[in-house]
Amino acid sequence: MKFLRYFPLISMTAALLALGSCKQDLGQDPPFNYPDDGSAGVQLPDPLYHLACDGDLFLDGTLKGEMKTYTGQSPMFVDGKSGKAYQNSEGEALILTPDAASMDKLKELGGYSIFMWIKFDGTNKSAASLFALGNRSVEVGLVDLFLESADKNNPGRFFFKGYMKSTGAAGTPDAWFDAGDDAKIANMAGVWAHVGVTYNAENSTITLYHNGGEVCNRVLGGGSFGALKFDAISGICMGAFPSMVGLGTGSGWPSEASFYTGAMDEIYFYDKALTPGQVSGLYELTK
Repeated sequence: MKFLRYFPLISMTAALLALGSCKQDLGQDPPFNYPDDGSAGVQLPDPLYHLACDGDLFLDGTLKGEMKTYTGQSPMFVDGKSGKAYQNSEGEALILTPDAASMDKLKELGGYSIFMWIKFDGTNKSAASLFALGNRSVEVGLVDLFLESADKNNPGRFFFKGYMKSTGAAGTPDAWFDAGDDAKIANMAGVWAHVGVTYNAENSTITLYHNGGEVCNRVLGGGSFGALKFDAISGICMGAFPSMVGLGTGSGWPSEASFYTGAMDEIYFYDKALTPGQVSGLYELTK
């Protein structure tokens, strides 16, 4: 669902309905209890960035920036989960360059959630990046979510993995969120899947999701990893690791890295960890 483009109209309608509801609720004793988050009535926060991929690179959300392809070529779009989807190919990626004010806000990210629909072509790769926040002095990325498959006997099975480095925090802590067999998803090749990750800075917990449900979670740094802070940000890339598209550095990790090849749709980036109910609601909203 290409949702946020129509958000102002929906918000106005919801506000008018809410006025009528308030009139009914004021006299109630005990007061009416509104339902919690859930797939039927979930309340989602505003994303930092949302890319609908509906035949263009139109970007919305609370932050601003410029979207383009890495090569400068016109993006390719295919039939998506909803409407159209962006098709990434070998040697290509999407690059998002936040404006100065947005860069400053991203440096104090704290926690986050990243979600998208993907239709991976199933090419067996060591690591294929989906979404990364880059820094030109960091090899992998400040935040990176990727797919990995080293199992030649099961080419359709992939692992969700990722990496974080808090370059603006004391001690510059970093962590891989490699969940091993817990994060193994079968039959990923050639099918639409809703994938994503949340990081709760309050309890230092990473949670990986697949099709609206939790796959696994890990506590980072013994629970003391804390809020993410960055000294600098070079940009955001989708479909490649930062070092592959001029947004990172290093010669070791890039030898293990690959471009993501497949479709991407309804990409959301938040500055907080969504609750399980909100994740389920986002899945239902966009499927």
